[in-house]
Amino acid sequence: MSEPWHSCIDDELQLVEDLMDRDLQSDNPELSEMCRYVVGAGGKRLRPSICILSYYACGGTDPEKPAKIGAGFEIIHSATLVHDDINDQGEVRRGRKTLHREYTISKAIIAGDFMFAMGFRLLASAAPQIVDYIVEASASMGAGEFIQKDFEHRASVTEDDYLRIIVDKTGKLFEASARSGAAVAGAEAAHMEAVGEYALGLGTAFQIVDDTLDVTGDPHKTGKAVGTDMIEGKPTLPVIYAMEDPVVGPSIREIFEKEVPTMDDVHRALELIQRTDAVDRCLAKASAMVDSIISALDPLPASKYKDALLDLAGYVVRRER
Repeated sequence: MSEPWHSCIDDELQLVEDLMDRDLQSDNPELSEMCRYVVGAGGKRLRPSICILSYYACGGTDPEKPAKIGAGFEIIHSATLVHDDINDQGEVRRGRKTLHREYTISKAIIAGDFMFAMGFRLLASAAPQIVDYIVEASASMGAGEFIQKDFEHRASVTEDDYLRIIVDKTGKLFEASARSGAAVAGAEAAHMEAVGEYALGLGTAFQIVDDTLDVTGDPHKTGKAVGTDMIEGKPTLPVIYAMEDPVVGPSIREIFEKEVPTMDDVHRALELIQRTDAVDRCLAKASAMVDSIISALDPLPASKYKDALLDLAGYVVRRER
């Protein structure tokens, strides 16, 4: 990885990869192969990065502790992607076939369940005191996913509805990763709150940018086709903002409310969204959110790990994948 925030934890992130490979082994060769297929597709590894950086920024010194926790969080995150792709009938993830397309839906469901179990086992063995964090975050992810389903293809969805969904779906797991790293480092309360507040906002901003890339992104960089969220009727901020446009908003709403839009519909909607200020508003929202959370880290002592957390915040809003 070329991002500056990666350079001070490269060894720990390699340990995360090694731990995931070790802990996702099964007596069944095909199940092990499916798990390797998921985690081997790569990814940004933001959750383990946040965990490790928070650990060191709060005074931790043992590289193995945060790496184990980070690996557990990444396994659980990967399991949610497996199930999300089945739920959304996704075809491509990170530039390759989704797990259920490469194998079968029934086996992919089981593999996702297995990954959840292995992730929880790794977290519990590494630091039993942080289990409550991941339990709460997992429950929030499920609740957020459920609410999102309720709002699919509903043009009445509001920005507040959307923010509630992404805080639960994405922000809470980022927060749990940071708090877990800080807790294992023995952080004082003020430092724990600092990284928790930072990570919750970071995860929320990350999801806003992610949803914006579904409209503007390069498939060769994002690893998936643009317009996927529109096809699925997912309520995302660029769509919500675009539906407010007095000129093209009604046409976008009409397409968004279709249970089964055609590809022509989707391409038309993307073209119309680009005519509005929706993308600029989304990126401004994410940037403002990141600006507001940077000060949350003020209580932390100066260190290269605190600097890396600040660099990571900048990456989230400028990324292209």
